[in-house]
Amino acid sequence: MNLHKILFLFISFLLITIAMPVNGFCELEAMNDDEMLDIYATGFADFTITDIDIDGTTFSETKALFNIQAYTFTEIDSLKLGYHDEYDYKNPTPTYGWDEDWENVQLGGSLTDPSQDFFAEGFYFAATFTDINDSSLRELKSFKFGFDYVQGPISANFINYSGTIDDSNDNTPEYNGHIMNLGPVTITADPTNLGSAGGAGGFEISLNIDNYDKGYWVTFDSATVTP
Repeated sequence: MNLHKILFLFISFLLITIAMPVNGFCELEAMNDDEMLDIYATGFADFTITDIDIDGTTFSETKALFNIQAYTFTEIDSLKLGYHDEYDYKNPTPTYGWDEDWENVQLGGSLTDPSQDFFAEGFYFAATFTDINDSSLRELKSFKFGFDYVQGPISANFINYSGTIDDSNDNTPEYNGHIMNLGPVTITADPTNLGSAGGAGGFEISLNIDNYDKGYWVTFDSATVTP
């Protein structure tokens, strides 16, 4: 897996599945002076570099946060990520397979009812490095993108699902593992279930080359799974 190429793939995936509305192709029109005067922007992006500890090792996490909100209904025939055979600890005779293999994916509950759209806000990119200040030793260890807050349904036939799904952000996820077969279900992000655990109820897709969450990993902080 080549981490250096994954940024382009993630941006393409985001634009297709989250940020672009169903009627996203339209003709551009010039704005007049009065319309231009009504435009303002503030706090669009924030960039940070933070030292984090993972199993006793210090890494530097670079993170770009964007003040983006999106409502969408999107259908995807097939979504597949991470084809490899590196799970020796789970299978003494490993075979090739997908980390994520989702078929007939639907984000949002209804094409005709906007109140059932999948909603997301607080978009971010993050990358983790070792020896970030030394160009000869610097190494990219992981990459992730996601939203701090999501709400709404994602339905699919989850043939393979690698990641965690926690219904209340209490660090005891109800689903946790690699290449789990969830079958045809709906994962409904519902931050109202957070309770005393707190947090925003986010969603994240990451790519890691080490540790338990090696490969592609999908995280829901507060979501339920129903047939």
